[in-house]
Amino acid sequence: MTQALSLEELTQALATVIHDVDSSTEGQYGNGIGSENEERQLALLLEQLRREDARYTGIEREVEYPNENGKCDMVLPDGTPVEAKLIRYWRANGDPEPHMFKHVFSPFHNNTLLTDAHRLSQSEFSNSGGLLGLFYARSDDDPHTVESLSEKYTAANIADKVVRDIEYWYDIEARVCQLSHFDGLQHSVHKQGAVISWVVE
Repeated sequence: MTQALSLEELTQALATVIHDVDSSTEGQYGNGIGSENEERQLALLLEQLRREDARYTGIEREVEYPNENGKCDMVLPDGTPVEAKLIRYWRANGDPEPHMFKHVFSPFHNNTLLTDAHRLSQSEFSNSGGLLGLFYARSDDDPHTVESLSEKYTAANIADKVVRDIEYWYDIEARVCQLSHFDGLQHSVHKQGAVISWVVE
């Protein structure tokens, strides 16, 4: 029998184990999980969760969409499809990542958070879909000034913007599911952030 595991629980659990994973990660661009790519971060975090809780062994990765080509990042044991994105606007050296905004918020490129939401809403998965974001903010004690950094660049504001943009571009109902903060990571740039999840109806 499949044990229950909600998107909200997954979000909270990822934020909880990220410290343990971070402390044992020797990255190519500085120690810590923050500078690793999206695929490696997800793999490391899920590996840790599976060691701690048997429910997470039921998460399937890279699952074929039932009605089209392409794969969904993960499907929870109850059948909920979840697409994940890394929301990280700075490179490991502190320089801005020029392609990140379109990677997250563009309705005109493939595999963004917005187009993933649309794809999930049109899919033939039996359950409503979910989105998962691994969000990184600049550390509070970062010695480098970031030009034009808005005070609105927070996990909560990013979470709300995703909901508004999905509704604006696709007339799809979405809501923030869970926002779980983390801090104290070891990378000099990627020290803090949040795991954010959304439900796409």
